[in-house]
Amino acid sequence: GPVPSMPVMEGKAVFYHQLANVSAMPILIDTKDVDEFVETVVRISPTFGGIHLEDISEPECFEIERRLIEILPKPVMHDDVHGTAVVTLAAALVACRHAGLTLEEEVVGQIGLGAAGYGIAALMADAGAKRVIASDPNPLSHDRARQKGIEVADMETVMNEADVVVATTGVRGLIRPEMVRKGQVILALTNPYPEIDPESAERAGAAFAADGTSVNNVLGYPGIFRGALLSGAEDINLPMKLAAARTIAELTRESELVPDALDPNVHERVATAVRDAAVESGAARMDRASTNL
Repeated sequence: GPVPSMPVMEGKAVFYHQLANVSAMPILIDTKDVDEFVETVVRISPTFGGIHLEDISEPECFEIERRLIEILPKPVMHDDVHGTAVVTLAAALVACRHAGLTLEEEVVGQIGLGAAGYGIAALMADAGAKRVIASDPNPLSHDRARQKGIEVADMETVMNEADVVVATTGVRGLIRPEMVRKGQVILALTNPYPEIDPESAERAGAAFAADGTSVNNVLGYPGIFRGALLSGAEDINLPMKLAAARTIAELTRESELVPDALDPNVHERVATAVRDAAVESGAARMDRASTNL
């Protein structure tokens, strides 16, 4: 049932309040039926300024989010997909900076195409990566990736061809040191045990490596939703997500991969960037914007 998700939901609601001054309420929906889930959210939606989706299995999560975005005139975002992608893109931009690379000139490899992995690969493509290739043993994930312009290959090909490798598989030790190519950026994000330890990856020749310890969604969703609410936007579009990622990357200090997730200034800056992107992209509806945040 949904009850085990409550601690995560309560924690995220606390972060919304403390970091972005946004009031959030955790709600558990006890159904595995997509139609029932969507109908329930639609019925309660007038209470809320936006809908943050969390801990929904895939592939159902993709249909649920798509349908709610189509139906509701307010921002809807599945954090496991898009929040993770925004923070990972920011980390990749910083990692490339450390390694002397430029994302737009590099091949990005994504290992694992679950909710998070697909979101990351899709946003990397949207951010202008030269090429995005991905691997996943589940063939059901391949069509969705290809529709987004992501090439599907086996893991060996990804490791051989990618300059920046992101792994979100949940499999400890999946990437062996001999698979690492000299000069690669490796982001092995499975917690608490990554696909390869950063130290092992760097000893094997990686120019930069990190695990998922600091790549936390809390860097993204509070500011993203605050910015959306301040702009009155009816959805969270691509320019808003890219603005969030680039702002997080810009705020990162020289020796860090991402900025301090508990620094309220980071979330304020992200919110401002997201609001401005909504205005510039035409998504803002200032007559609907929240005025009490």
